[in-house]
Amino acid sequence: MDITTTPAWLAAQKSASSLAQTTLRELFARDSHRAQSLSIEVALGEGSLLADFSKHNLDEQALENLIAIAEHARVSELRNDMFEGVVVNATENQAALHTALRSPLETSVNVNGLDVMEEVHRVRQQMNVYAESVRAGRIVGATGKKFSNVINVGIGGSDLGPILVHEALSHSSEPAVRAHFVSNIDPTDVRSTLAQCDPESTLVVLCSKSFSTAETLSNGKIISQWLADGVGDAHVGKHIAVVSVYPEKAKAAGIVADVAFNMWPWVGGRYSISSAVNLVNVIAFGSHAFDEMLSGMRVMDEHFLLAPLRQNAPVLMGLINVWNRSILQRETRAMIAYSTGLKSFAAYVQQLEMESNGKRVTADGNPVTTSTSAIVWGGVGTNAQHAYMQLLHQGTSVVPADFIGVAETPTSDIDAHDALVANMFAQAQALAFGNEAEPHRTLPGNRPSTTLMLSALTPRTLGALIALYEHSVFVQGCVFGINSFDQWGVELGKKLASEVSAQIADPKAGVGSDSSTAQLVQWYRKHRSNT
Repeated sequence: MDITTTPAWLAAQKSASSLAQTTLRELFARDSHRAQSLSIEVALGEGSLLADFSKHNLDEQALENLIAIAEHARVSELRNDMFEGVVVNATENQAALHTALRSPLETSVNVNGLDVMEEVHRVRQQMNVYAESVRAGRIVGATGKKFSNVINVGIGGSDLGPILVHEALSHSSEPAVRAHFVSNIDPTDVRSTLAQCDPESTLVVLCSKSFSTAETLSNGKIISQWLADGVGDAHVGKHIAVVSVYPEKAKAAGIVADVAFNMWPWVGGRYSISSAVNLVNVIAFGSHAFDEMLSGMRVMDEHFLLAPLRQNAPVLMGLINVWNRSILQRETRAMIAYSTGLKSFAAYVQQLEMESNGKRVTADGNPVTTSTSAIVWGGVGTNAQHAYMQLLHQGTSVVPADFIGVAETPTSDIDAHDALVANMFAQAQALAFGNEAEPHRTLPGNRPSTTLMLSALTPRTLGALIALYEHSVFVQGCVFGINSFDQWGVELGKKLASEVSAQIADPKAGVGSDSSTAQLVQWYRKHRSNT
C-alpha cells in the first residue's frame, strides 16, 4: 500500500497547508489546555517520563489525521507481529525481538516454532552471575589480580549503546571498574586505551553479532597480543569474554576466550542494548542496575502495546516525526540533552534512527513515495546554546528539536541544576514563540520541539527513554512502508573495504575499477609508514 495515496495522508497534507499560516503562538492562544492535551506521562513504578508534544505545528484535526495514517499503515497490527516473533525483517527472514530480551520468563515468544524465553533468561542469568563474580573478585586474571579495568570492544550498536549506558549510570553511581571503549579500526585508538591499562588486571569484552566485523577483529587481535605479552599465550583466554551469535568464530579468527555469551540473529545490533552486549555495564554497576534498566524498557514496551494510539507516547513521537519530515519536509532533527549523563544520546539515536529508516525502497522493493528518515544530530546543553542554537533560532532552515531533561540532580548543587533546566525550557520557549525587535534581534519563533523530562536519571528511566525511541523508529518505518531492521547500505562499504585492503597489501594486485581509487591506493602506498 502506498500510504501517500490514502485519504488520511491527503487529509494530513491539507491540514499542513491550512496550518502554514498559523503560528504556535496562535495555537496556544486558541487552547488554554493545549500543553496538557498534547502531553503524556508514563509512570515507571519508580519515577516517570513526561513527553510534551505541544510545541509542534499541528492542531487536533492534524493529529486525528496522523492517527488515521497510523491506522492505514497497520501500526497496531505490525507492532503486535513484532512482539510475537513474526518475521518482520523480510530481507533477512528474521523476527525483530529485542523486546523479548526484557520480557518476563512466563511470556511466550516463539521463533520458528520454538519458545525463546527460557534461553533468553538463561543467558541473562549467566551474564549476571559472571558479572557479579568479577565484581566480587571470584573471577580474576591469570596472575590472580582482580580485574580493575574492562575494555569493551565493538562498533555501532556494540559500542554506542554501552557507552551511553555507562555515561548515564556514572551520572549517579560509582562504577566498580574503569571501563574503556574501543571501536575505531584506527590503531591509535586501541593503543591509547591499552596504555592506560595493566594486562594482569584487564578484562576484555569483545562484542560482535557476526564476528566478521573488521574493526572488532582488528582491535581484538591487537589486544590479544598485548595480553599474551603480559600474561603469556596460554592465559589470554582468562582475560577475554565474547558476545556473539557465532562465538566459535572468535577462535577461528585467532582470538581465545574462556567465556562466551550468546546473542541471537533476531536482535539487530542497534537494538542490542538489552542483551549481553551490555556486559561491561553489568560488571561496572551490578546486575541489579541492568535488571532495573530492562524493567524500564519493559514498562515502555507495555505502554506501547496497550495505550490507545492517541495516548501512546512512542506512537505520537513517531507520527510527529513523520509529520515534520515527510509532510512538512524538514530534513533534519536536533537532539539536545540537558544532562551530561546523556551526552552520547544523540549519537545513539542517530544510529538507531538513520540506520533503521534511512531507506529508499519499501519492504516489497518498490521506490518509496515520501521522504524517509530525518538526519539526526545534536549534543548536550547548555553547550549547544553556544554552538548551533543560533541557526535553530534565526537560520533559514526550520529544524525540529528534541529537548531531554532530568528533574532530579544527584549533586547538592540545586541552584546550578535549576539554571540548567531553566535554560532548556527557555530554549524551547524561544524557539516556539520568538520575539519581535529590530531585524537583527528578531527571532521568528514557530520552530517546533518535543520536550522529554525524566524524573531522575536512573537505570529504569534510561531504559524507558531508550525503548521510547526504539518504538518511535518502528512507527515511522511502518508509515514509510520500509523494513526498519536491515541495513544493506552498510554492507557494500564493508565489501569494498576488504577488496581495497587486499590491494593495499599486495602491490602487484589490480587496483580498483576506477582511476580515483587506483590513484589514492598508489599515493597511500608511497607515503605510508613502514614501522
